[in-house]
Amino acid sequence: MPLLLPSHFFLLPCKTFSYFCLVKNHSAFITNLLLAGLLLFSIQGIASDGKTPKPISRLTFPTTSDFAFHNDSIHHINFRYADKKRGFKPFIAPSLLVAGGTILHFSDWKYDINEWSREHFNYTGHLDDYLRFAPIAAVYSLNALGIQGKNNIGNQTAILGKSMVLTTLITKSLKSILDVERPTGQTQSMPSGHTAIVFAAAQWMHREYGETNPWYSIGAYTCAATVGIMRISKGKHWASDVLVGAGVGMISTELIYFTHQFKWDREHLNNLDIFPFKTGHQKGLALVYTF
Repeated sequence: MPLLLPSHFFLLPCKTFSYFCLVKNHSAFITNLLLAGLLLFSIQGIASDGKTPKPISRLTFPTTSDFAFHNDSIHHINFRYADKKRGFKPFIAPSLLVAGGTILHFSDWKYDINEWSREHFNYTGHLDDYLRFAPIAAVYSLNALGIQGKNNIGNQTAILGKSMVLTTLITKSLKSILDVERPTGQTQSMPSGHTAIVFAAAQWMHREYGETNPWYSIGAYTCAATVGIMRISKGKHWASDVLVGAGVGMISTELIYFTHQFKWDREHLNNLDIFPFKTGHQKGLALVYTF
């Protein structure tokens, strides 16, 4: 059925399950809230000692502690990543790339590097347009071959999608703000978009498969560096643009891993039920999660 914007929303947490409704009718909301209070009264009383329900004096709103999982839960659910304590170490290398590219931008060396690159390579093809997606194709190929990464394919895809969006937003914004002239005379040179995308993908592959075999990381970064060199030798970017783009891509992926803290695997989804309901003038959606 079509999804209607709700007029009211309430969340009722308890020991056994969590329940919420999206209610369209105002008068039905009062009835629903009273029923929710009775449900909370009975469940919390039984959960307290398993024998006699204990009345509660008021209906309290849930806090973060209400959603904590304890050792006596039926299932021990670990929503957070095992590497959540990595801290800011993964941001050091890409930050140095951004800093180095910024310094090089104000140096005459960037002209010498581009001139040397054009003389020795003089690349004019379009391989760089496709090679930037090679790490992405590699990760999905490994999944197809049954070689598992750190996360399942669902979380891998979610992380990649958010990383690509963030990388594109940062890159486009910096291009418009800085408006650096390209070697060809065009504008919006810094940072390199191709380089940012491929390094974001390479960092993603490194995080998923680097611990399995370091050669996966070496291959991903080699591919990314090759794209950057191609952008310079084609005269599309300065070396400084490529360095900043590489740093932006890596930082974007690390930010996504840093914030992507909730994992939903098959076990969790099997415990989740979502269904529509209609009672008189009351319509909405109900969600039940069994711990």
